[in-house]
Amino acid sequence: MAICRNYLWDGSSVYHRVPLVAWDKVTLPKKEGGLGIRRADTWNIANVGKLVDWLYCKADRLWIKWVSDVYIKDQDWHSYSPPSDATWVWKTICKVKEKLKMGYDNGRWTGDPKGYSIRSGHAWLSPDHLQLDWTAIVWSNWNVPKHAMTTWLRMHEGMNVKSKLARLGCGDDDLCLLCQLQSETVEHLFSSCVYALRVQACLKQWYRGTFPTMDNLIATQRDNIQWRVKVAMFNAFTYSIWHQRNQARVIECLIRPESVAARIEEDLNSRLKLKCGRIAGGIRTLNL
Repeated sequence: MAICRNYLWDGSSVYHRVPLVAWDKVTLPKKEGGLGIRRADTWNIANVGKLVDWLYCKADRLWIKWVSDVYIKDQDWHSYSPPSDATWVWKTICKVKEKLKMGYDNGRWTGDPKGYSIRSGHAWLSPDHLQLDWTAIVWSNWNVPKHAMTTWLRMHEGMNVKSKLARLGCGDDDLCLLCQLQSETVEHLFSSCVYALRVQACLKQWYRGTFPTMDNLIATQRDNIQWRVKVAMFNAFTYSIWHQRNQARVIECLIRPESVAARIEEDLNSRLKLKCGRIAGGIRTLNL
């Protein structure tokens, strides 16, 4: 798990950077707010569970017959406990059996009508969480992947804005790097920063209606082109503002809001032509 975590945040197997989002959230399914990365420990338990299931079913396998003769003998497998001098491998299998015990009823696996599978075992071992209403907006296939990832970080408060860094004792002040007027919080950066508002104003020249917000997109969620384009615009805007903020921090340079808006429009037009090539002219032909 440590290698997977380090690679996700730093592209290396060695620990260099503090994770921006807790691993327990990262490993949740996408509909529950995670990235859909499986936990290696839970997946390993589900794999060993296949051996446990063979013992429950008394599968016609040489290894099952050998284990039954040497260890289990006439005992009930469901309530069986390994002897103290058993091998480490056998004790590990028995520990997995205890974890999966509640999933069996009279020797039959209840997690799937078709019987035990590694996938059903993993699903049974994974706790259920509520599906979040913003995940469809983040993971729409109309979004550019790096845009979606930035919005995902935003929703999990994984952005190291200056107000967050100031609480940790980092930096001299917490003023917004884009406008230098207010404390740099996530809410300010994307909703009330003068620079971000100027980008939004430029984008309004290319479509009709108010600029999409997360709450508005959730409330009007529907499966049509107009909504998908608004989702793509929201994600592209989030990425662009965060990118410019980081540019201001690293190289102390900002490009004009009009240029940022032009890049967003270019990305949206390219994405729209890729997804719906029959519409000529990009987003300007859509009544948004």
